[in-house]
Amino acid sequence: MKTLLYTLITGFILWIGSEILEIIEGGYTPAVYYMTAGYHVLSGFGIWSLHLLQTPKKNQLSFISAGLISATYFALSYFPIQVLNSGMSVNEFLAHAPLYKFAGGLSLLGFILFGISVIRTKYFPIWTGIVLIAGTLVYAIAMINQFSLVVNLNNILLSVTVLYMCSSGLRNKTSR
Repeated sequence: MKTLLYTLITGFILWIGSEILEIIEGGYTPAVYYMTAGYHVLSGFGIWSLHLLQTPKKNQLSFISAGLISATYFALSYFPIQVLNSGMSVNEFLAHAPLYKFAGGLSLLGFILFGISVIRTKYFPIWTGIVLIAGTLVYAIAMINQFSLVVNLNNILLSVTVLYMCSSGLRNKTSR
C-alpha cells in the first residue's frame, strides 16, 4: 500500500512540476512532455492506493472509477511523447488521433466518479471529493476553451488535493 501511495505522490509531483514549467516557459517543452508521460504511468499504478484506502468494504464505484483512471492513464502515457515527436500542437495532434480524445474523456469521467465515491465513502474529507469533481469539470471547460493558465493552475490545485489525500492515507496507515 505504501509503495502505491509513494508512486502516486511521485506522479502528482511530476504533474505539478510540468504545470509550473509550462507556466514559466509559456507553453509545452520536451521536459513538460516527458514529465507528463511519467505522471500518467506512475499515477496509473498509484491511483489504486486511494481506492484501497477508502474501501475496506466492497465499493464498486471506487473500483470502477479507479479502473477507468488507471486504464486511461496507461493509454495516455505515450500521448505526450507522440505529440512531441510529431512536431504538432496538442490540438493538431488530437485532430489526427481522435482516439486520445475518447481516452481523455473516459479519464475525466473516472475522476468525476472517483470524486463521488470519495464523498460517499467519507474516508477522506468530503471537500476532497468536491475538488476532484469541480476541478475535473473546470479542467474540461478550460481545455475546450484553451485557457491554458486556468488549466495549469487548476491542475496544480487538483494535484495538491491528491497529495493531501495521499499524506492523509500515509498518516492513517502508520497510526493503525
